[in-house]
Amino acid sequence: MSAIKNYKRQHILIIVLIFFVLTGLRFLWLAYYLPPEQPIARNGILDLRNYEWKENQTIHLDGEWLFYPETLIDPDNLTSTASKSEPIILSIPSKEGDDSSHQFGTYRLKILLDKKQVSNFPYGIQIPAAKTASALFVNGQLEGNSGEVAASSSLHRGQNVPYTAYFTAYQQEIDITVHLSNFDTPEGALINKHVTFGSEQAVLNEQNNIKMLLFTIVVVLLIHSLYTILVYLFIYRKKIVLFFTAGFLFPAADELITYNKSIFGWLLLDYEWSLKISNLVYLGASFFFVHFMRVLLSKYQDAKRFRWFTILYGICALAIIVIPTHFLLSANTLFFTLYFVSFFSVVILALKEYIQEKEESIFLAFTALSTTSGLLWGLIKAFTAMEIPFYPFDYLFAFLGFAGFWFKRFYQKTTLVNELVDDLKKADQLKDDFLMSSSQKLWNPMNEMITIAQSIYDGENSSITIQDKNNLKYLIDIGRGMSFALNDLLDFTRLKEGTLHLHPKSTSVQGTVFGVFDMLRFITDGIQIQMISTIPKSFPNVLADEKRLIQILFNLLHNAIKYTNVGFIVVHAKIENGMATIHIQDTGLGIDEETQKRIFSPYEQGIASDNGIGLGLNVCKKLIELHGGTLQMQSVPNQGSNFFFTLPLAPEQINPDEEPTLQTKFESTIKSSVNATNDLKFESFRKQFMILAVDDDPINLKLISNIFSSEEYEVVTVTSGEDALKLLDKTEWDLIILDAMVPYTSGYALVRSIRDHYSILEVPILLLTARNYPEDVYTGLALGANDYVTKPINSLELKIRSRALIDLKYSINQRLHMEAAWLQAQIQPHFLFNTLNTIASLSSIDSERMVNLLNHFGEYLRGSFDVKNLQRVVPLHHELELVRSYLYIEQERFEELLHVKWEVDKSIDVDIPPISIQPLAENAVRHGILEKKNGGTVCIRVKNHAEHVEISITDDGVGMDEAIVKDLLSDSNDTRRGIGLRNTDRRLKRIYGQGLQISSVPNEGTQIMFNVPKTLK
Repeated sequence: MSAIKNYKRQHILIIVLIFFVLTGLRFLWLAYYLPPEQPIARNGILDLRNYEWKENQTIHLDGEWLFYPETLIDPDNLTSTASKSEPIILSIPSKEGDDSSHQFGTYRLKILLDKKQVSNFPYGIQIPAAKTASALFVNGQLEGNSGEVAASSSLHRGQNVPYTAYFTAYQQEIDITVHLSNFDTPEGALINKHVTFGSEQAVLNEQNNIKMLLFTIVVVLLIHSLYTILVYLFIYRKKIVLFFTAGFLFPAADELITYNKSIFGWLLLDYEWSLKISNLVYLGASFFFVHFMRVLLSKYQDAKRFRWFTILYGICALAIIVIPTHFLLSANTLFFTLYFVSFFSVVILALKEYIQEKEESIFLAFTALSTTSGLLWGLIKAFTAMEIPFYPFDYLFAFLGFAGFWFKRFYQKTTLVNELVDDLKKADQLKDDFLMSSSQKLWNPMNEMITIAQSIYDGENSSITIQDKNNLKYLIDIGRGMSFALNDLLDFTRLKEGTLHLHPKSTSVQGTVFGVFDMLRFITDGIQIQMISTIPKSFPNVLADEKRLIQILFNLLHNAIKYTNVGFIVVHAKIENGMATIHIQDTGLGIDEETQKRIFSPYEQGIASDNGIGLGLNVCKKLIELHGGTLQMQSVPNQGSNFFFTLPLAPEQINPDEEPTLQTKFESTIKSSVNATNDLKFESFRKQFMILAVDDDPINLKLISNIFSSEEYEVVTVTSGEDALKLLDKTEWDLIILDAMVPYTSGYALVRSIRDHYSILEVPILLLTARNYPEDVYTGLALGANDYVTKPINSLELKIRSRALIDLKYSINQRLHMEAAWLQAQIQPHFLFNTLNTIASLSSIDSERMVNLLNHFGEYLRGSFDVKNLQRVVPLHHELELVRSYLYIEQERFEELLHVKWEVDKSIDVDIPPISIQPLAENAVRHGILEKKNGGTVCIRVKNHAEHVEISITDDGVGMDEAIVKDLLSDSNDTRRGIGLRNTDRRLKRIYGQGLQISSVPNEGTQIMFNVPKTLK
């Protein structure tokens, strides 16, 4: 407490010190400009004959002037006209008690000079803004005027503008005559400011100094206003910025009017409107300063006093415009009272905010004190006859305060932004790590689910109905679609991290397109969509990574299928500017212009009902750019879309030295297989095993030929599917090695054609794929391939897998002999029995349970990878659906060991952090219930309270002791346990300020609970 008091005391001392420094500077300024002792006029005469007068010095014609009331002396006949009226003595500047009842009259003063003063330099005289019209005569000559002086109100025209006259004295007496008339105000014909006299150069220098200082302040204010306009136009289009613009312009106008009313002379305004405008400008400057400070005061922006100030300022502005001049002068006291109260109210709030909490408020306090100092001295100047020279430093100090405050605030905001950016980067990295880790962990169980479903679907003895089988096929297709999303997710993360590398080579576009068509047949089955390729056979190869080209075409075609209910999808290509341009055009739903702008961004989807995660097009775009191409689109709603991308053309890839040898072998092979007159029999040169290799890449064919020794294998190579079909019946092939992307007709189509004639045991097929993604592998295996090898070819892997398939073929042919030998050897059949039993269990499993399991697992995966999980909070029912799917799967696995009890208030509608209940439920199952021999029960309870929702997960499992409970939520680096709980606890604390509450009793059970405030929904 004492520290807080010392802190406040220190701030108060700083404020007092600033005020004394500002006041001290003002007094130093006054002392610097304080004129030396000057003679005073007596009885209308100012004697300067014995006064040591410097050439650059001005003096004030203060003192006693002769005043001829209700008389305008004729300047051409000063003596005779003056003798007709009895003069009185009035002071300039006027003093209290001076007769102010006269509406017009003449002021007169004689200045006595010596001979030296007459001959040295010309003179200047400055008449202040007098009430309210004046005319200056020097030695009978009119030298200047303000308004029209007259003896009647009908001829009088007030203006109240200062002016300066320059003249030369040719004699030792200078007669200064000033006509004055005031029919505009009740104050009478008075001069309440100094009349300045001096050499022409001295008067000019004094005026130029004031103008220079005034010009500096006005320029600074105008620059600030221009800056705010530019900010409004190009950076921050909020009306508050224009408010700041006005806040700078009004003080600039106020300074011009306060220290130089001659601007009204330029505008040709009469006294009434000059007075009204000057009052409005001063009112506006005060109003905008008050609200300018209000905007910057973070703690008191909404104080009610500012609303009252706004109302009062509005009333004052209306009063200034409406009420007559005579009443307006009387109302000035009320206006100044409002200015004073509002100014000091803002000052007090600024000082209070600084004293109480915020250090950067020192700059606002400094600004407030500087402005207050200027206000106080302005009041002193307005209500006293004290001559105060123009003082610019209050404004400069105020600008320094504003600048310091803005720079400090900018620094704080920049620091905060940098911290937030760092936090976002960490969160983004954690998100990527989580997505990659989760996708990898879900990959295997998803593949297992698809495999189980596929085995049931393919089972010949399955008792499921046709309708159930069709539904099972639909679930398999959904699972495959989910695998596509996982692939995109993994590649998106790799692309973002820069860890994905390309291996470009000469690749056939046409063959790749047909291969992708076959991979997507499972999606288009049963719908009225035709996929057509018009790419000619002669279209040149492109330089691309075959694996990634397949992925690009797959994603673009898959996207076209999703948004095309019926119609055509056409792929065509052409050469433009030395690049291959491939178009994928559909007749689907199309995309509107707004969606087109963001369609290539991560997590963006064409329609809200899209079940994908919105990464396919983004991954395609980045992959194409890595190849040196571009991806673009054209689309018209309800008419279709055209996605087109460019790839570099491939250079000639065949080595001239090898080309004749390879070409000769290919020509001889095809010639021997298709020439009807040459009935060549393969059996004549057949070795032990016959292999047919089909690939459009001659280098791959040569590599395959070199892998298999000529003593044991005979390898025949062809470059197209058509040639392979012609050779199919010429001999008994032990193995066909087939590229999935051969030109003209895809390898998948060739597999289908082979299986129309030969079973999977009669002719084994080994598929060469650029990728080992499920969509590639499933397509080949579903069509009848026995195995696959991914490119680039590993010679050892290819040889081992090929030998395994060849051995399998011959082992099947000898299975009866093998079984007899096994029986004779009395080998115990446990391993074989278990294997067969597993296969039988998968084929005879309860189909309804399997479908329900697949449904819930699908819901679990969809919930886990829902894009909503990237949000801060999600609806409660979204999280509960995920938990229900998880617990259903666990109940199917462990049956009677796990019981689930739900106690959820249906009326609850609240948002919670995503994946916050599921880890708690998983913890209760795995570490609570399943640790007990007889299992137990998990209770999910969601209870509604007045201000919060209570969520608890209770189990009657093995429980934990106090030490383990304490360690679970600690910051321990032990990663073997408690990761899910600690992560959930940290997220809850970050959002709600309080985390998990764990209570547990050994051998009795555990309860984990957290509260969700309703106000944060």
